[in-house]
Amino acid sequence: MEWDILLQAYPADQAGIYKAKALRESIDRHMEGMDLPVLDEQWQEGGVIADILPTLARLLGLVWQETTGQAPAFDIQAMLEDAIIKGQIPHVEAMDDEALQVIVNHTFARLLSLLREKNPNLIPAAWKSGKCPFCGAYPRVAFETETGRTLCCPLCGYSWPFVRVRCTVCDNADHATLGYFEAEGLADKRVYFCRACNHYLKVIDARQRPVHDAETEDALSLELDDLARKEGFIEAPQ
Repeated sequence: MEWDILLQAYPADQAGIYKAKALRESIDRHMEGMDLPVLDEQWQEGGVIADILPTLARLLGLVWQETTGQAPAFDIQAMLEDAIIKGQIPHVEAMDDEALQVIVNHTFARLLSLLREKNPNLIPAAWKSGKCPFCGAYPRVAFETETGRTLCCPLCGYSWPFVRVRCTVCDNADHATLGYFEAEGLADKRVYFCRACNHYLKVIDARQRPVHDAETEDALSLELDDLARKEGFIEAPQ
């Protein structure tokens, strides 16, 4: 994430951005050198994430104390299990929901990124699917270049080439049910949608300007998400 760019883009949200930056830097620092397993091809069905959660919870206890000045008044491991394993949005009474969301989202993404870096052999040499070959997440952002389109996993951070005229979710390639729209003042960003499954993808045109990393571009294009939802489209599943 390019924090200076976000601060310039959202000056009214500087306090929240600085808080998120501090939390994420603390998470990265404490996860550095974390002992991670060597995975096999069935790792997603093998409970690997659940096995790592106790260690992760201990590290995040240190993160919470470092950033808030006090020990967490809630069970971090139970919260992580609810969020990561069960897919339930965490809520802790009298605690900062935004901070919790940053912790859960970034911790899970950072963990998957570190697992991918340690297990590069699990990435196929050729991959034609619209979902990430490592963690199975669907992209929120893609980059358009002279040579084609590149999809970016929002969780583990992997990027891979993909054909332009095809839905990443349902693989639909029918021109009659695929389309796109732009927002006024955002000519270098488009929403590509599929009427067959009703999902959408934000595409950044790297031919028109230098681009930032996918996470930063995602944060800078929230207006497109609002427009897509107003048009009745939904985000790809994670």
